[in-house]
Amino acid sequence: MRGSLRERSPGVWELRVRTGRDPVTGAYGQVSRTFRGPKRQAEAALARLSAEVADGRHSGTGQTVGFLLDQWISQLEAQGRAPKTLDGYRSLIKARLRPGLGHIPLRKLGPADLDAFYRRLLAEGLSPLTIRHAHAALSTALRQAVKWGWIDRSPAERASPPSVPHSEVKPPTPEEVDRLMDELERTAPDLTAMVWVAVTTGCRRAELCGLRWSDLELERPSIIVRRSITDTKSVGVAEKDTKNHRSRRLALDWPTVAVLYAQKERMKTRAAEAGVALVEDPYVWSQDPTCGSPYKPDRVTDSFRNARKRIGLDHVDFHHLRHFSATTLAGAGIDVRTIAGRLGHANPAITLRTYAHFLDVTDRKAAEIMGNLHLRTTPRVDVDAS
Repeated sequence: MRGSLRERSPGVWELRVRTGRDPVTGAYGQVSRTFRGPKRQAEAALARLSAEVADGRHSGTGQTVGFLLDQWISQLEAQGRAPKTLDGYRSLIKARLRPGLGHIPLRKLGPADLDAFYRRLLAEGLSPLTIRHAHAALSTALRQAVKWGWIDRSPAERASPPSVPHSEVKPPTPEEVDRLMDELERTAPDLTAMVWVAVTTGCRRAELCGLRWSDLELERPSIIVRRSITDTKSVGVAEKDTKNHRSRRLALDWPTVAVLYAQKERMKTRAAEAGVALVEDPYVWSQDPTCGSPYKPDRVTDSFRNARKRIGLDHVDFHHLRHFSATTLAGAGIDVRTIAGRLGHANPAITLRTYAHFLDVTDRKAAEIMGNLHLRTTPRVDVDAS
């Protein structure tokens, strides 16, 4: 690929090589360099620059990282991504990505720029996990830029975001769950019922908010988890499918059935006192007397936090009830696939990775079972194995 060479002053040369059309604007671009030295060396420098252009190192769009992020969000919207997910990305872009990287032209963005950005975020006090989330968003956006032909390779592939130390799940103890239930029973009976069902089923907060009475088969007894509730600035309160986009049926124990029957009677009484009728297919939990609208997930969290604060359990989150359910089952020897199904994990490997250290009890039981084998031939043991 040939370029042009122009002597601007004695011994100072301007090197120019055309880079082709910008894939976004359609305009032709060029890359230029200033070189100081004799003409023969300037010609060699021009040849090297031409080789770089031919190799694709200066191709792509002159648009900025900020432009890419805007187009990426539009692409996600067109693909129907969840409003909650989009709100999270928009918040991250506004607070961190655009101020830190938005001004940089895409074709000039390199791994060193990303690593310097991550170091700045660490210095500002952000956690490694938050920075990994930023890196994941950038990686996805830059991969999209590669697909669109805006850049040849994603610099995120060669960047080094901080590692996140593995932290083991720490579920609340049975005593702590009892204290929470006692406090909620005194102040928020509806939330008490929701917490109980969260403990016995392992359902997510948004899934519980999305339960309707038609999802319950109290005679069998079981529930079908087929939707969840999201509350976003752009859409407001809305139903969506579950996290893994699949419905699941969960068997219920009889105490949980009794709790749900009591919740149903409580909602009927509340509607009668308000002089209204329940809607045709009411939500199990609702702050509307007709039960026509779901309990908002964020309000569940706020009420739960207020209760835990009053009794000094600030370290317990609503999501920890899900951990309590999973670890209780694991400790009782329930197999990983069954636990994964109840939790709604798409892959049992997720369950195994999250709760592996709680499966030691199951492993010990397995060893005891094998140790109690009564085979006709048993190896002779001459050494005390105790």
